Amino acid sequence: MIVLGGTWFVGRAIVAALLAAGHTPLVVHRGRAEPAGLADVEHLHGERQSWPARREAFAAFEADAVIDVSAGNGAGARAALAALPPDVRLIALSSVDVYRAYEGMLARRQTDAVPLTEVSALRTVRHVEGPHWENLELEEIYLPAGAMILRLGAVYGEHDYQRRFEPVLRRIRGGRAHLPVGAGNFLFSRVYVGDVAQAVLAALASEHRHGDCFNIVEAQTAPMRLFYEQIIAAADADLELVRVSDEVLPVDLRASGAVGQHLLASGQKARDVLGWQDSDPQAAMRRSVQWHLEHPPEDWETDFSADDAVLRTA
Repeated sequence: MIVLGGTWFVGRAIVAALLAAGHTPLVVHRGRAEPAGLADVEHLHGERQSWPARREAFAAFEADAVIDVSAGNGAGARAALAALPPDVRLIALSSVDVYRAYEGMLARRQTDAVPLTEVSALRTVRHVEGPHWENLELEEIYLPAGAMILRLGAVYGEHDYQRRFEPVLRRIRGGRAHLPVGAGNFLFSRVYVGDVAQAVLAALASEHRHGDCFNIVEAQTAPMRLFYEQIIAAADADLELVRVSDEVLPVDLRASGAVGQHLLASGQKARDVLGWQDSDPQAAMRRSVQWHLEHPPEDWETDFSADDAVLRTA
């Protein structure tokens, strides 16, 4: 089993799950960093663009499947395909950001009915997250090659470098009593990182072999205000949410305002076809929150003057 990019967050969870299931992974990555606590497996170092010149090294591992965690764009997918043995089983991670609804959310206009399914309309605007990232491109390269595409919701959990809980947790660490919140009705499908790893295992075990896409998202999605409340409860904290106008929300709390387009997706196809199931959401939330409380960012923001100014308007 080869994992392309298996050292950070989602990748390391997949490698751990593969080991637990009895697989022997080879982790291929740039080699720029070796985060503490990685599983003890074989590594192959090299920039992605150099991989086609190292086809022999890839072939020598005699992998029966490849999981691409970090293709990023079409060029990344092409480099991987040029390096891999022919006819190897492929699984690639993508995102629900490929749907037109994501474009609508950014433009603050309604574009699609929810929940989004694998046949919902895709974006027409490219590179919305910058010039180096485009999941639509990697899907266009990998699907004709027979890859199984896992479109992930917003991933949370241990080792999350995006720190999705930080808007709430930094206020808990700072001893705040009140947190300003907006309409709080935004629905953005999420998924626990351990459940992403289990989805990869389900894809590997499936007899469904041809190129196809699957949404990997939680069965139920809490609106943003309830999501904040769940984080507070998992942290056993006493932090009151105070409703304020969306227009005055601090920058890191703007996701709690009203939105034009929700990003609620359905993972039913993955459940029906792959037999995948997400884990207990309360247990996943508590495990994730506790990890982040024990591993705060080194430079977390301690200035709450924007909160104080907003709360005076409530």
